[in-house]
Amino acid sequence: MSLDGISDGGRFGVLAIDHRDSLRAVLAPDDPVSVSVDDITELKRELVGALAAGATGVMLEPEYSIPQLLDGTLPDGVGFTAALEAQGYAADPEAAATRILEGWSVEAAAASGAAAAKLLVLYRPDRPHGAVQERVAAEILDECRRVGIPLVLEPLFYGLHDPTARRGLVIETVERFAAMDPHLLKLPFPVDPAHEPDRGVWAEACADITSRCHMPWTLLSGGGSYESYRDQLAAAVSAGCSGFMAGRALWGEAALSPLGDRSRTIAEVVVPRLAELRSLLA
Repeated sequence: MSLDGISDGGRFGVLAIDHRDSLRAVLAPDDPVSVSVDDITELKRELVGALAAGATGVMLEPEYSIPQLLDGTLPDGVGFTAALEAQGYAADPEAAATRILEGWSVEAAAASGAAAAKLLVLYRPDRPHGAVQERVAAEILDECRRVGIPLVLEPLFYGLHDPTARRGLVIETVERFAAMDPHLLKLPFPVDPAHEPDRGVWAEACADITSRCHMPWTLLSGGGSYESYRDQLAAAVSAGCSGFMAGRALWGEAALSPLGDRSRTIAEVVVPRLAELRSLLA
């Protein structure tokens, strides 16, 4: 199954805007439920409308952007991924296994016109819950193969208090999920840049990922600064990473801008950032 719909010549420069619970928390940290459905959809509409033409693809979800942004907001020729997972795990990632959003399915994602499905799996290989999450990922990957839609698999660590343990944990995670043969892995940077300034170590850690992946892998952005993410991406691409799927580090300031300033922030800050990240893939 091809990922051409969200890539350009095997390079991925994807705008990640499939946030839901995490976006509410960013917009109103003291009262996330106060953020309305219309508020979220309109923010996504403005970001996608301004940025998608400069990306190789967009990451959407079935609550606020599918089908809402398939009305011409997403430009023709720009493919999208459709998130599968339900929300509600952030407070206690081990309370239950990841599940597909109620009323949604792999078949529905494919029918929506998505170029790929996406599954976020909160995961620690060193916890008993990890085995449960591996089974869920394998089952959903099998369903994607049956339906005929590629899967972007995003295993993401949580609750890591020792930054020196990050590299080993990410590498073990890569080994376990690469063995399932997903179509693409979306991964965190394998070291904590705040605690490991040596760019040589960065390069070695990213090369460790590439050596274990027989499929392409892309770098997620998390909630850090744009400048830090840009430097991480440069190191990752030089070590074999196939591109980026960038969210808040790219457009976070626009999301927090007053409504009257949002368009200007997107045009003056976020559009040049996206172009800069794309230039790192050349």
